Amino acid sequence: MKAEAVDRGSETVIDPATEAVLQEVVRRESRSLLSYIGDAYPWTTAEASRELGALGKLVREEGSAVAALGQYLVRKGGEPPFLGSYPAAFTSCNFISLGYLVPRLVETQRRSIAELEADVGKVPDPPSCQQLERLLAVKKKTLAGLEALAASPAEAAPTAPEPWPS
Repeated sequence: MKAEAVDRGSETVIDPATEAVLQEVVRRESRSLLSYIGDAYPWTTAEASRELGALGKLVREEGSAVAALGQYLVRKGGEPPFLGSYPAAFTSCNFISLGYLVPRLVETQRRSIAELEADVGKVPDPPSCQQLERLLAVKKKTLAGLEALAASPAEAAPTAPEPWPS
C-alpha cells in the first residue's frame, strides 16, 4: 500500500515514512565529508588556489541544496533532524593537502550518491521524490566537479589514495 501525504486544511503534511527518510538524508548530507571540508582548510599551494576556490563553490552549492531539502521538510510539517557532530575521523582532514583530499571526496561522493538513489526508492510521496531528485542532480554535478579537480595537474595526489573509512 502506498503511503499518501495528509491534507490538513491548506497545509499538506508528509507521511511519517517520507518524513523519516528526508530527516535521515538531511542529517547525513549535513554531516558529510564534503560539508566538513567546507569548514576546514585543506593545505594547498598558491598555484592551486583556483582549485581550492572551485572546491569551495562545490561545497556551497551542495550545502544550499541540502538546506533546501531541510526547508521543504519543515514546510511540509516535518521535524528538522538533530544533526549531531561530524564523525571524529574527519578531523584528520584538517591539514592535509588538497591533492590528497580530493580523491577521497570523489570516493565519498560516489557512495553518497548511491545512498541517495536508494533513498529515492523508499519515498512514496511524488513531491518529496522530486526534492530528493533535485538534491541528487546537484550531487552528481558536484561529483563531476570533484572528478575534474582530481584530474587537475596543479593538485595531483602525491600517492595512490587509500580507501576512506566508512
